[in-house]
Amino acid sequence: MNTGRLILLGVALLAGGGAFFLVASGDDTPEVITQAIPQQETIETVRVLVADTEFAQGERLDPKKTKWVKWPKKGLPDFLVTDENKTFYEELSLAVARTTIVAGEPITEAKIVHPGSQGMLAALLTPGMRAVTMDVSSRQSAAGFILPGDRVDVFATLDNDDGTSMESSVLYSNIRVLAVDQTMQQDSEGAIVGRTVTLELAPSQVARFLTARESGSLNLVLRSVFRPADSEELIQEVEPAEVLVIRYGQS
Repeated sequence: MNTGRLILLGVALLAGGGAFFLVASGDDTPEVITQAIPQQETIETVRVLVADTEFAQGERLDPKKTKWVKWPKKGLPDFLVTDENKTFYEELSLAVARTTIVAGEPITEAKIVHPGSQGMLAALLTPGMRAVTMDVSSRQSAAGFILPGDRVDVFATLDNDDGTSMESSVLYSNIRVLAVDQTMQQDSEGAIVGRTVTLELAPSQVARFLTARESGSLNLVLRSVFRPADSEELIQEVEPAEVLVIRYGQS
């Protein structure tokens, strides 16, 4: 084999090897894929008034026991109270809960009752109890020092059978005073000399009370706000064979 052929063979081998190397190695450069990430929509919020604790039915609301929470503005129900309603918040301490309001529940107009509005007295009533009213003078109402929220004994003064004397006896004990005239809260200082007093009675007490109110003279005797030291319960007399147990001043 002559020298020329050897040179040509070497060149061919080098070219083939280079081609094989290029095919075997390939292009390892990763392909860059660009994906557009949609921009997240900003959710606009407002502050909504909610209860920070539970309010029982008839309980007066305390603004300090409420809080403001963020709420999506889009689709906000009209009945929710936002921080733009300053009048509602300023008058909140005068209102009572119409029904139980649990912690975290929005406080709305439908859930509360304002003084003087229809349903205010009904919201103050203990469930199952009744409200009755009697006319009083300052002498019959402890000189006006009996206030809404107090508890009293109701005494009835009736003529004896012989008509020559009168006798007083306890008609009912530990009765809650709901209102004096149109006042249903004990905000004012001193006495309220009213002409009517509204009391909370059990259904079985009402008929006897109305009979005594029309046939004799009723007087109210103020009870202490403190429970007896040797007793955990106060007992409200309903009928001789029936009692209503009052625990810690609540029925």
